[in-house]
Amino acid sequence: MWIVLAIVAFLAALITVIVHLPVKIIIKNDAENALILRYKFLFKTYGENPDPNDPIILMLKRLGGVERLEKTTLKRNIQSDGLQKTVTEGYSVLIDLVKEVVGLLKYCTVTTLHIKILSAGDDAAQTAIRYGQYCAATHSLLGVLRSYLKVRKRGCDIDISCDFLAEESVFRYNTVLVIRFGRVLAGFWRAVLAEAKRMAAEQQPQQK
Repeated sequence: MWIVLAIVAFLAALITVIVHLPVKIIIKNDAENALILRYKFLFKTYGENPDPNDPIILMLKRLGGVERLEKTTLKRNIQSDGLQKTVTEGYSVLIDLVKEVVGLLKYCTVTTLHIKILSAGDDAAQTAIRYGQYCAATHSLLGVLRSYLKVRKRGCDIDISCDFLAEESVFRYNTVLVIRFGRVLAGFWRAVLAEAKRMAAEQQPQQK
């Protein structure tokens, strides 16, 4: 009896630890201004070499309804079900996913927010004007982020400068958002339930 209770207690403690583990979402750009999106969980970074045929990823997309929004699926559904039904189903999935993402944002914490902007150009007056615009836009962005998310001040590094001799302007950013794995898991579970309801509703007319 005590062995069973010990095992149950251990599993409960393990699950509690796992759901409280942080998931890091890394959003940044490279020297060519290409967007880089990465996920870090349990000291491992994901998304560096995504495999479109990964069976686990495909299963998650199917369970969450994301598969409906992909190009090949949309094309196939339009041919079989018609444009109106495909668009209606696609909007339903998209709305549910957006709701989940927006709902999860309030649980995110911005631990790193590094922005580097260099205003450059041959026209000194125009360069100075752009510098002022960059400052205003960046501070407005910070205001919006702080109204929706928790932003750690010590993680912020905003560098906006003006160089009349530089040939090209520079815009680099590196943002890290942290959220508990349990929150992500709960959001995914809600998306799975919504997709299950859609599938059940689609099958009802066929059963009559």
